[in-house]
Amino acid sequence: MKVSQIAGFLGSGKTTALMKIGEGLVKKGCRIAIVVNDVGEISIDSKFVEANGLEAREIAGGCICCQIAGSFAETLVKLHEGFNPEIVIVEPSGVAIPWGLKRAAEYSEAKSDMSIEHAPVITLVDATRIDMLMKAVRRLVETQIREADVCFVNKVDAAKAEDIAKTEELIRNINPRAEIAHLSSVTMEGMDLIYDIIVNRISPRYDDAVEEELLRKEYDKRG
Repeated sequence: MKVSQIAGFLGSGKTTALMKIGEGLVKKGCRIAIVVNDVGEISIDSKFVEANGLEAREIAGGCICCQIAGSFAETLVKLHEGFNPEIVIVEPSGVAIPWGLKRAAEYSEAKSDMSIEHAPVITLVDATRIDMLMKAVRRLVETQIREADVCFVNKVDAAKAEDIAKTEELIRNINPRAEIAHLSSVTMEGMDLIYDIIVNRISPRYDDAVEEELLRKEYDKRG
């Protein structure tokens, strides 16, 4: 089972983008499930999900990568046994940490006969609110960017050119190794790239040593 997480802070456009991505992958013949960790965000309508050939499992009570990691693993096991999706798209809460979510997903291997692989971690960065986000929740935004494989500058259809450029510069400064692309759920810019990333690319499994090195570099940079 491949796990694909779409990260981003609250209001970054994850839910809208996720539904577009799910619909597009189903049309391409992929068997898709969606797991939503809803912490203060608008919940995806399960009936709408099911109408598009998708399956949803909502987890309440905390962040799927920490407080209720066990429940997340159980959810993946149930999806595997009852629905057997090729790809599980995960919308973490806006405060989730991508590498911690990888670890939580891999817990499910001890509970079933399935093996987990990861699509590249995608983080959406809202270009229309970049100044506000960096003032209000800088540390969380930086962490989600730092742990991403690909960062999409989101809502490019509504953002000013200077804010798009500022967002790209921010991403490069925090995570020079990340691929940067543009996304719009309105114009569908960037959607074909996301489909390719989720279906055809692989991201490393959770590794304590890798996470420790990422943290070390981050704190060294901060001085």
